[in-house]
Amino acid sequence: MGRDYFNRRNYGCRIKEFTINGYRHMSLENNLIKIGIALDKGADIYEFLYKPKDIEFMFSWGTHMDRDIVPGIASGKGNFMDYYEGGWQELFPGISCGEGVNGAEMGMHGEVALLPWNMDVLEDSEKKITVELSVATLRFPFILKKTLTLLENDSVLYVEEEIINSGVQTMQYQWGHHPAIGGNFLDETCEIIVKGTPAVKGVQADLGSVSCLEAGQEGIWPVVTDQSGNPCDLSKVEKKESKTYREFSLSNLEEAEFIVKNNRLQIGFGMRWEKDVFPHLWVWQMYGGGFDYPFYGNAYTLALEMWNSLPGGLSEAIRQKTAPSIGPSENKKTRFQVFVTLPDEA
Repeated sequence: MGRDYFNRRNYGCRIKEFTINGYRHMSLENNLIKIGIALDKGADIYEFLYKPKDIEFMFSWGTHMDRDIVPGIASGKGNFMDYYEGGWQELFPGISCGEGVNGAEMGMHGEVALLPWNMDVLEDSEKKITVELSVATLRFPFILKKTLTLLENDSVLYVEEEIINSGVQTMQYQWGHHPAIGGNFLDETCEIIVKGTPAVKGVQADLGSVSCLEAGQEGIWPVVTDQSGNPCDLSKVEKKESKTYREFSLSNLEEAEFIVKNNRLQIGFGMRWEKDVFPHLWVWQMYGGGFDYPFYGNAYTLALEMWNSLPGGLSEAIRQKTAPSIGPSENKKTRFQVFVTLPDEA
Protein backbone atom coordinates (compact mmCIF):
# COMPACT_ATOMS: atom_id res chain seq x y z
CA MET A 1 0.00 0.00 0.00
CA GLY A 2 2.93 2.39 0.43
CA ARG A 3 1.81 3.54 3.88
CA ASP A 4 5.28 4.79 4.87
CA TYR A 5 5.35 7.20 1.93
CA PHE A 6 2.34 9.20 3.09
CA ASN A 7 2.97 12.64 4.51
CA ARG A 8 0.75 13.18 7.53
CA ARG A 9 -1.26 16.28 6.64
CA ASN A 10 -4.76 17.46 7.41
CA TYR A 11 -4.47 20.43 5.05
CA GLY A 12 -3.60 21.05 1.41
CA CYS A 13 -3.71 18.06 -0.92
CA ARG A 14 -3.69 14.85 1.10
CA ILE A 15 -4.04 11.09 0.93
CA LYS A 16 -5.44 8.81 3.59
CA GLU A 17 -5.95 5.06 3.72
CA PHE A 18 -8.25 3.14 6.02
CA THR A 19 -10.20 -0.12 6.35
CA ILE A 20 -13.96 -0.62 6.68
CA ASN A 21 -15.45 -4.10 7.23
CA GLY A 22 -12.26 -5.71 5.96
CA TYR A 23 -12.06 -3.64 2.76
CA ARG A 24 -9.18 -1.28 2.00
CA HIS A 25 -10.28 2.27 1.22
CA MET A 26 -8.51 5.52 0.49
CA SER A 27 -9.40 9.18 0.11
CA LEU A 28 -7.89 11.91 -2.03
CA GLU A 29 -8.62 15.42 -0.86
CA ASN A 30 -7.78 19.08 -1.34
CA ASN A 31 -9.42 22.25 -0.02
CA LEU A 32 -12.34 21.93 -2.49
CA ILE A 33 -13.14 18.28 -3.20
CA LYS A 34 -12.84 14.88 -1.53
CA ILE A 35 -12.76 11.57 -3.40
CA GLY A 36 -13.52 8.27 -1.62
CA ILE A 37 -12.22 5.07 -3.25
CA ALA A 38 -12.90 1.40 -2.40
CA LEU A 39 -9.54 -0.16 -3.30
CA ASP A 40 -10.65 -3.72 -2.57
CA LYS A 41 -13.85 -3.39 -4.55
CA GLY A 42 -13.04 -2.30 -8.10
CA ALA A 43 -11.40 0.96 -7.02
CA ASP A 44 -14.96 2.28 -7.08
CA ILE A 45 -15.33 6.00 -6.44
CA TYR A 46 -18.23 6.15 -3.99
CA GLU A 47 -17.65 9.71 -2.78
CA PHE A 48 -17.16 12.91 -4.79
CA LEU A 49 -17.83 15.71 -2.34
CA TYR A 50 -17.70 19.44 -3.05
CA LYS A 51 -16.57 20.65 0.36
CA PRO A 52 -17.42 24.40 0.32
CA LYS A 53 -21.15 23.60 -0.08
CA ASP A 54 -21.12 20.06 1.39
CA ILE A 55 -22.63 18.65 -1.81
CA GLU A 56 -22.22 14.95 -2.63
CA PHE A 57 -22.48 14.03 -6.31
CA MET A 58 -22.36 10.23 -6.09
CA PHE A 59 -25.41 7.98 -5.75
CA SER A 60 -25.34 5.79 -2.65
CA TRP A 61 -27.21 2.48 -2.69
CA GLY A 62 -27.90 0.39 0.42
CA THR A 63 -25.46 -2.45 -0.27
CA HIS A 64 -22.74 -2.71 2.37
CA MET A 65 -19.17 -3.48 1.37
CA ASP A 66 -18.39 -6.28 3.79
CA ARG A 67 -16.22 -9.34 3.21
CA ASP A 68 -18.55 -11.44 5.37
CA ILE A 69 -21.57 -10.90 3.09
CA VAL A 70 -22.04 -13.71 0.57
CA PRO A 71 -25.14 -14.12 -1.66
CA GLY A 72 -27.13 -17.29 -1.04
CA ILE A 73 -26.80 -18.26 -4.71
CA ALA A 74 -24.66 -16.91 -7.53
CA SER A 75 -26.50 -14.93 -10.19
CA GLY A 76 -26.37 -16.27 -13.73
CA LYS A 77 -25.42 -12.76 -14.88
CA GLY A 78 -22.63 -12.39 -12.33
CA ASN A 79 -22.53 -10.65 -8.96
CA PHE A 80 -22.16 -7.01 -10.00
CA MET A 81 -25.59 -6.01 -8.66
CA ASP A 82 -25.28 -8.01 -5.42
CA TYR A 83 -22.28 -5.89 -4.46
CA TYR A 84 -23.34 -2.64 -6.10
CA GLU A 85 -23.03 0.23 -3.61
CA GLY A 86 -23.68 3.04 -6.08
CA GLY A 87 -20.97 5.47 -7.08
CA TRP A 88 -18.70 5.06 -10.07
CA GLN A 89 -17.40 1.76 -11.47
CA GLU A 90 -14.94 0.98 -14.24
CA LEU A 91 -16.37 -1.46 -16.81
CA PHE A 92 -13.76 -3.73 -18.41
CA PRO A 93 -13.17 -5.92 -20.42
CA GLY A 94 -16.92 -6.13 -21.03
CA ILE A 95 -19.96 -3.88 -20.69
CA SER A 96 -23.45 -4.92 -19.64
CA CYS A 97 -24.30 -8.62 -19.93
CA GLY A 98 -23.40 -11.11 -22.60
CA GLU A 99 -22.18 -14.56 -23.37
CA GLY A 100 -18.65 -15.62 -22.64
CA VAL A 101 -15.84 -15.02 -25.12
CA ASN A 102 -12.53 -16.78 -25.80
CA GLY A 103 -13.72 -19.76 -23.77
CA ALA A 104 -14.21 -17.70 -20.60
CA GLU A 105 -17.47 -16.72 -18.94
CA MET A 106 -17.95 -13.04 -18.17
CA GLY A 107 -20.34 -11.55 -15.64
CA MET A 108 -22.23 -8.28 -15.90
CA HIS A 109 -19.97 -5.28 -16.63
CA GLY A 110 -16.78 -7.30 -16.91
CA GLU A 111 -14.22 -8.21 -14.27
CA VAL A 112 -12.45 -5.22 -12.79
CA ALA A 113 -15.40 -3.76 -10.84
CA LEU A 114 -15.30 -6.69 -8.40
CA LEU A 115 -11.53 -7.13 -8.08
CA PRO A 116 -9.11 -5.65 -5.51
CA TRP A 117 -6.73 -3.07 -6.98
CA ASN A 118 -3.14 -2.22 -6.12
CA MET A 119 -2.22 1.33 -5.15
CA ASP A 120 1.05 3.27 -5.30
CA VAL A 121 1.66 6.88 -4.34
CA LEU A 122 3.49 8.74 -7.11
CA GLU A 123 3.41 12.25 -5.66
CA ASP A 124 2.37 13.55 -2.26
CA SER A 125 2.75 17.27 -1.57
CA GLU A 126 0.55 20.10 -0.34
CA LYS A 127 0.09 21.33 -3.90
CA LYS A 128 -0.36 18.02 -5.77
CA ILE A 129 -1.16 14.38 -5.11
CA THR A 130 -1.05 11.53 -7.62
CA VAL A 131 -1.74 7.84 -7.05
CA GLU A 132 -1.56 4.93 -9.47
CA LEU A 133 -4.17 2.19 -9.25
CA SER A 134 -3.73 -1.10 -11.13
CA VAL A 135 -5.38 -4.47 -11.57
CA ALA A 136 -4.90 -7.65 -13.60
CA THR A 137 -8.01 -9.44 -14.83
CA LEU A 138 -8.53 -13.07 -13.82
CA ARG A 139 -10.03 -14.66 -16.93
CA PHE A 140 -8.51 -12.50 -19.63
CA PRO A 141 -4.92 -11.34 -20.31
CA PHE A 142 -5.32 -7.67 -19.43
CA ILE A 143 -3.72 -5.16 -17.09
CA LEU A 144 -5.50 -1.90 -16.37
CA LYS A 145 -3.73 1.08 -14.81
CA LYS A 146 -4.95 4.54 -13.94
CA THR A 147 -3.50 7.57 -12.21
CA LEU A 148 -5.64 10.00 -10.23
CA THR A 149 -4.42 13.54 -9.57
CA LEU A 150 -5.69 16.45 -7.48
CA LEU A 151 -4.18 19.94 -7.45
CA GLU A 152 -4.41 22.66 -4.83
CA ASN A 153 -7.34 25.11 -5.26
CA ASP A 154 -8.76 23.03 -8.14
CA SER A 155 -12.11 21.20 -8.24
CA VAL A 156 -11.01 18.80 -11.00
CA LEU A 157 -10.05 15.12 -10.77
CA TYR A 158 -7.49 14.34 -13.49
CA VAL A 159 -7.45 10.72 -14.69
CA GLU A 160 -5.00 8.96 -17.01
CA GLU A 161 -5.58 5.33 -17.97
CA GLU A 162 -3.84 2.52 -19.80
CA ILE A 163 -4.97 -0.96 -20.79
CA ILE A 164 -2.35 -3.56 -21.70
CA ASN A 165 -2.79 -6.89 -23.46
CA SER A 166 -0.38 -9.11 -21.53
CA GLY A 167 -1.17 -12.18 -23.64
CA VAL A 168 0.15 -13.55 -26.92
CA GLN A 169 -3.06 -13.33 -28.92
CA THR A 170 -5.10 -10.42 -30.17
CA MET A 171 -8.02 -9.65 -27.86
CA GLN A 172 -11.28 -7.80 -28.32
CA TYR A 173 -12.71 -5.80 -25.48
CA GLN A 174 -15.22 -3.24 -24.26
CA TRP A 175 -14.38 -0.40 -21.92
CA GLY A 176 -16.52 2.10 -20.12
CA HIS A 177 -17.22 4.10 -16.96
CA HIS A 178 -20.38 3.97 -14.87
CA PRO A 179 -20.62 7.12 -12.69
CA ALA A 180 -24.03 7.13 -10.98
CA ILE A 181 -25.01 10.61 -9.83
CA GLY A 182 -27.18 11.18 -6.77
CA GLY A 183 -26.54 12.25 -3.19
CA ASN A 184 -27.95 15.62 -2.12
CA PHE A 185 -27.11 16.98 -5.60
CA LEU A 186 -29.65 15.22 -7.83
CA ASP A 187 -33.20 16.55 -7.94
CA GLU A 188 -35.88 17.60 -10.41
CA THR A 189 -34.22 20.99 -11.02
CA CYS A 190 -31.26 19.25 -12.68
CA GLU A 191 -30.71 19.29 -16.42
CA ILE A 192 -28.32 17.26 -18.57
CA ILE A 193 -26.19 19.38 -20.87
CA VAL A 194 -24.79 17.59 -23.92
CA LYS A 195 -23.83 19.80 -26.84
CA GLY A 196 -25.23 19.28 -30.31
CA THR A 197 -27.95 16.88 -31.42
CA PRO A 198 -26.54 13.37 -30.94
CA ALA A 199 -28.48 10.32 -32.06
CA VAL A 200 -30.65 8.62 -29.44
CA LYS A 201 -31.31 4.88 -29.42
CA GLY A 202 -33.34 3.20 -26.70
CA VAL A 203 -32.17 0.04 -24.97
CA GLN A 204 -33.19 -3.15 -26.77
CA ALA A 205 -35.59 -4.14 -24.02
CA ASP A 206 -39.22 -3.37 -23.30
CA LEU A 207 -39.20 -1.35 -20.08
CA GLY A 208 -42.97 -0.95 -20.15
CA SER A 209 -44.94 2.11 -19.13
CA VAL A 210 -42.19 3.45 -16.83
CA SER A 211 -40.20 4.50 -19.93
CA CYS A 212 -41.18 7.05 -22.55
CA LEU A 213 -39.03 5.13 -25.05
CA GLU A 214 -40.00 1.97 -26.88
CA ALA A 215 -37.42 -0.81 -27.19
CA GLY A 216 -34.78 0.27 -29.71
CA GLN A 217 -36.53 3.58 -30.44
CA GLU A 218 -34.42 6.08 -32.35
CA GLY A 219 -34.51 9.86 -32.19
CA ILE A 220 -32.49 13.04 -31.81
CA TRP A 221 -31.37 14.53 -28.49
CA PRO A 222 -32.86 16.00 -26.39
CA VAL A 223 -36.58 15.73 -27.25
CA VAL A 224 -38.09 12.48 -28.52
CA THR A 225 -41.66 11.31 -29.07
CA ASP A 226 -42.98 9.14 -26.26
CA GLN A 227 -45.12 6.02 -26.59
CA SER A 228 -48.29 8.16 -26.54
CA GLY A 229 -47.07 10.52 -29.26
CA ASN A 230 -46.17 13.35 -26.89
CA PRO A 231 -42.78 15.10 -26.61
CA CYS A 232 -40.40 13.75 -23.96
CA ASP A 233 -37.39 15.88 -23.00
CA LEU A 234 -34.64 13.43 -22.02
CA SER A 235 -32.42 16.24 -20.71
CA LYS A 236 -34.75 17.09 -17.81
CA VAL A 237 -34.32 15.13 -14.59
CA GLU A 238 -37.62 14.04 -13.06
CA LYS A 239 -38.73 13.59 -9.47
CA LYS A 240 -38.40 10.22 -7.79
CA GLU A 241 -42.18 10.26 -7.44
CA SER A 242 -42.47 10.18 -11.24
CA LYS A 243 -41.48 6.48 -11.08
CA THR A 244 -39.84 6.62 -14.49
CA TYR A 245 -36.94 4.60 -15.87
CA ARG A 246 -35.12 5.02 -19.16
CA GLU A 247 -31.95 3.67 -20.78
CA PHE A 248 -30.57 4.83 -24.11
CA SER A 249 -27.38 5.60 -25.98
CA LEU A 250 -26.13 8.88 -27.41
CA SER A 251 -23.88 8.59 -30.47
CA ASN A 252 -22.42 11.05 -32.99
CA LEU A 253 -21.44 13.34 -30.13
CA GLU A 254 -20.42 16.87 -31.06
CA GLU A 255 -18.16 17.04 -28.01
CA ALA A 256 -17.11 14.33 -25.57
CA GLU A 257 -18.45 16.12 -22.52
CA PHE A 258 -21.49 16.28 -20.31
CA ILE A 259 -22.55 18.52 -17.45
CA VAL A 260 -25.40 17.86 -15.06
CA LYS A 261 -26.45 21.24 -13.67
CA ASN A 262 -28.58 21.71 -10.58
CA ASN A 263 -30.46 24.96 -11.13
CA ARG A 264 -31.60 25.18 -7.50
CA LEU A 265 -28.14 24.74 -6.01
CA GLN A 266 -26.40 26.52 -8.89
CA ILE A 267 -23.68 23.90 -9.20
CA GLY A 268 -22.84 21.25 -11.77
CA PHE A 269 -20.95 17.98 -12.17
CA GLY A 270 -19.29 17.04 -15.44
CA MET A 271 -16.86 14.85 -17.33
CA ARG A 272 -14.72 15.57 -20.38
CA TRP A 273 -12.94 12.77 -22.30
CA GLU A 274 -11.32 11.73 -25.59
CA LYS A 275 -14.03 11.02 -28.14
CA ASP A 276 -11.89 8.71 -30.26
CA VAL A 277 -11.55 6.35 -27.28
CA PHE A 278 -15.10 6.64 -25.91
CA PRO A 279 -17.36 7.75 -28.80
CA HIS A 280 -20.66 6.81 -27.10
CA LEU A 281 -22.55 7.94 -24.02
CA TRP A 282 -24.93 5.50 -22.33
CA VAL A 283 -27.61 7.19 -20.24
CA TRP A 284 -29.28 5.42 -17.30
CA GLN A 285 -32.19 7.38 -15.83
CA MET A 286 -33.55 5.63 -12.75
CA TYR A 287 -36.09 8.04 -11.31
CA GLY A 288 -37.86 5.66 -8.93
CA GLY A 289 -39.11 3.45 -11.75
CA GLY A 290 -36.90 0.37 -11.44
CA PHE A 291 -39.15 -2.24 -9.86
CA ASP A 292 -38.24 -5.75 -8.68
CA TYR A 293 -34.61 -6.81 -8.19
CA PRO A 294 -32.34 -5.04 -7.45
CA PHE A 295 -33.94 -1.67 -6.65
CA TYR A 296 -37.64 -2.40 -6.00
CA GLY A 297 -38.54 1.19 -6.85
CA ASN A 298 -36.18 2.75 -4.29
CA ALA A 299 -33.39 4.05 -6.56
CA TYR A 300 -33.11 7.67 -7.63
CA THR A 301 -30.06 8.17 -9.80
CA LEU A 302 -28.71 9.24 -13.15
CA ALA A 303 -25.66 7.70 -14.82
CA LEU A 304 -23.92 9.08 -17.89
CA GLU A 305 -21.49 6.41 -18.99
CA MET A 306 -18.79 6.84 -21.60
CA TRP A 307 -18.50 3.63 -23.64
CA ASN A 308 -16.03 2.61 -26.31
CA SER A 309 -18.50 0.47 -28.30
CA LEU A 310 -22.15 -0.44 -28.77
CA PRO A 311 -24.17 -2.52 -28.21
CA GLY A 312 -23.62 -3.61 -24.63
CA GLY A 313 -22.37 -7.16 -24.22
CA LEU A 314 -18.92 -8.05 -25.56
CA SER A 315 -20.10 -11.18 -27.37
CA GLU A 316 -22.76 -9.21 -29.25
CA ALA A 317 -20.32 -6.38 -30.02
CA ILE A 318 -17.93 -8.95 -31.50
CA ARG A 319 -20.74 -10.39 -33.64
CA GLN A 320 -21.59 -6.91 -34.88
CA LYS A 321 -17.89 -6.11 -35.44
CA THR A 322 -17.99 -3.04 -33.18
CA ALA A 323 -15.62 -4.27 -30.45
CA PRO A 324 -12.10 -2.81 -30.67
CA SER A 325 -9.11 -5.15 -30.64
CA ILE A 326 -5.66 -4.90 -29.09
CA GLY A 327 -2.67 -6.98 -30.13
CA PRO A 328 -0.18 -8.93 -27.99
CA SER A 329 1.80 -6.62 -25.66
CA GLU A 330 0.03 -3.58 -27.10
CA ASN A 331 -1.49 -0.85 -24.97
CA LYS A 332 -4.16 1.81 -25.24
CA LYS A 333 -3.99 5.08 -23.30
CA THR A 334 -6.48 7.80 -22.59
CA ARG A 335 -7.12 10.68 -20.22
CA PHE A 336 -10.16 12.53 -18.97
CA GLN A 337 -11.30 15.04 -16.37
CA VAL A 338 -14.11 15.05 -13.82
CA PHE A 339 -15.05 18.51 -12.63
CA VAL A 340 -17.37 20.74 -10.65
CA THR A 341 -18.93 23.80 -12.31
CA LEU A 342 -20.16 26.93 -10.55
CA PRO A 343 -22.60 29.58 -11.89
CA ASP A 344 -20.08 31.47 -14.01
CA GLU A 345 -18.80 28.20 -15.53
CA ALA A 346 -21.85 25.96 -16.08
